[in-house]
Amino acid sequence: MRIDYGQFIHALSDTIDLVGVDELQHGKRVAFMAAACCDLMGESLERKQFLYRAGLLHDCGVSSTTVHKNLVNELEWENSDTHCQVGAERLNSFAPLSEFSEITRHHHRRWQDLKKQDLSFQTKVDANLIFLLDRVDALGAMASTPNRLANRTAICNKIDTLRNTYFHPELVDIFLQASEIEAFWITQAPLHLNDYIHKQQQQSDPITLDGGQFKDMARIFAQVVDAKSRFTAEHSAGVARLAAYLANCCRLPETVCEKIEVAALLHDIGKLQIPDTILDFNGGLEGESLAIMRHHSYVTFVILNKIAGLEDISTWASNHHEKLDGSGYPFKRNENELTIESRIIMVADIFQALIQDRPYRSSLPVEETIFILHKMAEGNKIDRDIVGIIADRPQECYQKASMTH
Repeated sequence: MRIDYGQFIHALSDTIDLVGVDELQHGKRVAFMAAACCDLMGESLERKQFLYRAGLLHDCGVSSTTVHKNLVNELEWENSDTHCQVGAERLNSFAPLSEFSEITRHHHRRWQDLKKQDLSFQTKVDANLIFLLDRVDALGAMASTPNRLANRTAICNKIDTLRNTYFHPELVDIFLQASEIEAFWITQAPLHLNDYIHKQQQQSDPITLDGGQFKDMARIFAQVVDAKSRFTAEHSAGVARLAAYLANCCRLPETVCEKIEVAALLHDIGKLQIPDTILDFNGGLEGESLAIMRHHSYVTFVILNKIAGLEDISTWASNHHEKLDGSGYPFKRNENELTIESRIIMVADIFQALIQDRPYRSSLPVEETIFILHKMAEGNKIDRDIVGIIADRPQECYQKASMTH
């Protein structure tokens, strides 16, 4: 499988951004500032790209809206190290991203402690630069006005008081030098930052992934999504296992089965933008809350469609709430538009959700779950042949979809 590595990193950054719900682009502002500081330090283009990407990915260990609010509203808080450790583990699970793991692991460690760690000096400096810029962005978020340029003096004064303790003194000097440039702050406004990011995305960087790496890539997204709520824990993984099993039962080619599994792993990326209070709500959603929930499959499509090579996967993943009679969402597609790949994920998603505990109900027995699927198939909501496979192999399907697998 061939994808564009840069587009993948930006898509993962978009996914991390979703956790903030209302406070978006934190990682992108850190990435821009890192690149700007590299220019002042005379770093090579390769080093500049490396630190830019480290900025985009440094918070990949965050899945909770509450933790994200701490990130941008507190200078330091208890247990801030947890998301650093989780992020490093996630990056290490996908070989192409492992080069960013040590920076991510230590990006909330004070310089006075970091310099004692058994790490290369360059890694210490890189991690501390991301920490410094991460806190610059947090100070900007805590200010009374969203205009970063207007807050420049207060931010710079605060950072200067933290030299030698929190931050390497030379990095503080570089930041203060960058801060004198108005464009450094103005570019961080959403409109201008989007333009900057768009230009970075135009730089082609294709890589080839084998089947195992392709799944590892998808699992990073899935881990972020499933960690957001205890009720979605392992949901993506369960849907992926069942979808791959159903695809094999349908005798689809192995390469297609692999792509279906990846699409199923990625289908709920958009749920990261749903506030925790809605995901964990103990009851049926309605009104604005229901409308917010219905955004998630479209958001999944938008993020995945940005990665060249994942066009089919973005479509199959975003179709998981469509219905054969055209009553689903977000595109109101019908049976003439929904291929076997989409239909498999649609059924796998419903089956896994029904056998799993949710805030508003306990898990359902397999027999009741299959009865519900049959009723939906009779109403031309989902594919009756795929439901028939589950009905013929209930225990196998349950094992694939459940956390007991």
